[in-house]
Amino acid sequence: MFLQRVTSGGWPLILTAAVLFHSSPAVAQEALSPSAAPEAVREEPLPIEVLTPPPPEPAPAPLSLLETLTQARQALHIEPDAQEPRLTLGRTLFQLGDTDGAIDEYRTALRFHPTVAQAHLDLGTALMAKQDWRSAMTELQEAVRLDPALVQAHYSMGTIHYTRGNVQSAIKAYQEALRLRPDFAEAHYRLGLVLKVAGREKDAAQELETAALAGLAKAQYFLGNAYRSGQGLEKSQVMAITWWARAFEQGLPEAAQALTQLRRLAVLKGNLQTKQSKAAAEAFKNYCDQLWLDFPDLDQNQPTETVGTTLLKQGRTAEALPVLLREAYALNDISHAALVQLYEQGLDGQLPPHGQWVMSYLESTAADGSIPSRTALARIYAKGLGLAPDLAKAKSYLKGLPRDDVKRILDEVASEPPKP
Repeated sequence: MFLQRVTSGGWPLILTAAVLFHSSPAVAQEALSPSAAPEAVREEPLPIEVLTPPPPEPAPAPLSLLETLTQARQALHIEPDAQEPRLTLGRTLFQLGDTDGAIDEYRTALRFHPTVAQAHLDLGTALMAKQDWRSAMTELQEAVRLDPALVQAHYSMGTIHYTRGNVQSAIKAYQEALRLRPDFAEAHYRLGLVLKVAGREKDAAQELETAALAGLAKAQYFLGNAYRSGQGLEKSQVMAITWWARAFEQGLPEAAQALTQLRRLAVLKGNLQTKQSKAAAEAFKNYCDQLWLDFPDLDQNQPTETVGTTLLKQGRTAEALPVLLREAYALNDISHAALVQLYEQGLDGQLPPHGQWVMSYLESTAADGSIPSRTALARIYAKGLGLAPDLAKAKSYLKGLPRDDVKRILDEVASEPPKP
């Protein structure tokens, strides 16, 4: 479920793009310029993303990379000028991290078959990994000349243009890739970033939305940022939460951090509460209310029910659990209580008690300052529910809690019979 973070040969794409959605176009352009980088990273290139060449068609039966390597070399021993084994050997070396070896194989293939577009594309991809932009562009241009329909070649050319600060050329290259393959989510995402640099915020938001709807976590995160700041879209904290939550569920750490910051603002009480914190709390409430729209077959009969608890009562456990988590992460006390009960008691043979997934939720939100989560953890550690009793840890969660809550938990622990 969790998405691994994609980084480039230079700066992480996620961090560079974060500059774009918190800056004016001029500042964003400056941030993308190599000369604008701090001294420690000034020699680093702009963010790139190298797509691994696809396997040859038709796809062979599953083999390990070493088995594929051996078979390709055996085939070339018999027929040194064979095209497919040579390209397969290059791709396998590239996947194994031997970029120089892959480049040698691609160049050997091109000596025998200079008009094979895919070989030029594969060589260009490997040269991008070496950050040899000029040579890579030459190979990609030749690939496109031989086969104008090579989507990956156009995409990679856009990446090189973007990396070198050629914004308009990057836009054209990504647009051509999308003309050939309209459902290419990564190209929509990258085009959105470049359009932002060009100052075309509305167009950028549209491209990010397309990529976000396709399920790309990075795009979901930046679309949330655009909604939070109102860049190219009508400002909406509810929509920001919606898209950050989707990216968070795919494991994107930047989305988790964005939600954490907003939650910490929303839980402020008393004299600490501000107009911004009230707005954040209201946004989380409205987000939970909008979850009903995802389940039009449910009736919102009782104000004491949420979507998650309603699904749970209907026996739709598989649907209920992720919704309960969404609602609880959005500071819904009813869903929080349901999760705590699931941790302590389980569910009718369907779920065992003491699930670590509930503990992860509690620990995360307790760190954000959620009093209900801190109270629940104090009770769990004090009573040893699913783990060894740890009164010291329980007391650490009790620090700063309302006096009545502290007394109630300590009284519960004192009244428990000793464990055998």
